Amino acid sequence: MSDLFKLAGIEDVAQFYRDRFFTGGVLDARYFDPISRFDIKYARTMWVYDNVRHGSSLLDLGCGEGMLALLKRKGVALTGVDLSAEFLQLAQRNGYDNTCVAQLTSLPFDDASFDYVASLDLLGHVSFDEKDAVIAEIKRVLRHDGVTMHGIEVLSRSLHQDYDAMTEEELLKFISVDGHIGLEDEEENARRFKSFFSRVETEPRYVLNLSCDEFIKQNDRYGMPFDADFIDYLRNLSFNERRAFDMAMGYVFGKISDLHIKLPNNGLYLLLKASNAKSEPFYNAHRNRRDLFFSNTESGPICVDRFSRATFDNGWYPANDLPPIARWMGRRASIQLDAGAVSKIRLDLTTHMPDLAENPLGLEFLVNGISLCSLSLLKYGWLELEIDVPADIAQPNQKLNFEIRSSRVWQPVHSDSSSSDDRELSIAVCNIVFFD
Repeated sequence: MSDLFKLAGIEDVAQFYRDRFFTGGVLDARYFDPISRFDIKYARTMWVYDNVRHGSSLLDLGCGEGMLALLKRKGVALTGVDLSAEFLQLAQRNGYDNTCVAQLTSLPFDDASFDYVASLDLLGHVSFDEKDAVIAEIKRVLRHDGVTMHGIEVLSRSLHQDYDAMTEEELLKFISVDGHIGLEDEEENARRFKSFFSRVETEPRYVLNLSCDEFIKQNDRYGMPFDADFIDYLRNLSFNERRAFDMAMGYVFGKISDLHIKLPNNGLYLLLKASNAKSEPFYNAHRNRRDLFFSNTESGPICVDRFSRATFDNGWYPANDLPPIARWMGRRASIQLDAGAVSKIRLDLTTHMPDLAENPLGLEFLVNGISLCSLSLLKYGWLELEIDVPADIAQPNQKLNFEIRSSRVWQPVHSDSSSSDDRELSIAVCNIVFFD
């Protein structure tokens, strides 16, 4: 364990990182909504996605819950390593082919095992005296024409001194935020990789585009000098407004990449790409996003949760793991898709609505605007529901609209709390199957 962790009194490093970076998010590629390719939270994932060949192999260092699971859409063989066995279980759930607990300085893989090695937000958590050994291991497990890609948090010298220039109090406070025991500036990161690879390219990022939550965190925890009224504005955005803000930020982030706009060094974040093979574009070297919209054309029942041509409207919130994987909805929500003739719809649903016995929750289910059935939920737990669809409602070669309406909603997080989650929810739905 790093001396800096010992100094900070951190005995269980894996637990330290679990506490800070666990989200419980559903990253399984089957549930990835293509519109999320514009979300700033997936900007780094999309950079890797667009730089990886279809059907290749990739090692994800410090994989956590599995942010790169989206690569399964391109048939990539995914291996993840992490300090936390719990995170690795989540990564496997999200689609990783192989995972293992491992030290980065001694990876349990043969030489030349992978086409790509990648990491996101990892190298700033590696101590200075281990960085070269980690990069040497990356080079060893890469194939001769392999590429390594990294999203690296960097040190802002305009805000923070070098580690050895900080007082012990300043250093411990700095490390306690996210466990950054080895932040270096842009030039230092590039110089390390140039000792091992003939071709090293870097691009500073996030000087313009951050998520709403990251703007606030950088302001509050790291002292980034953003305008106070702007931060106050972000704090007061609703859940849906923050989602819209993050989509706009991600869209601009992608356009900066597509247009090859060079951003100035910002002391915040760096994308780095290195190889001993011939040069390739820094962005979009293997961009082909058709698999984001891949559709199962086989006949028979359609599992709408995993059907990329199904459109979930704004009445739904992103998929969450209850478990099983489910989407929460508000007062009303609908799903549209070209399903052809549908004879039956089956789904599982549940609610956490308070006072259900005293005030049952009413639900109505409609197809193409025609009410098929209604029910009242009187108790908690998962309910499996089957709804027959009359033949004259859902015709072949016709778009189908399946709608659910709820009699009321509730707000899980109190509006007077510090959380930005102001969603008003009714039920969670999953395992939605349309039968022809």
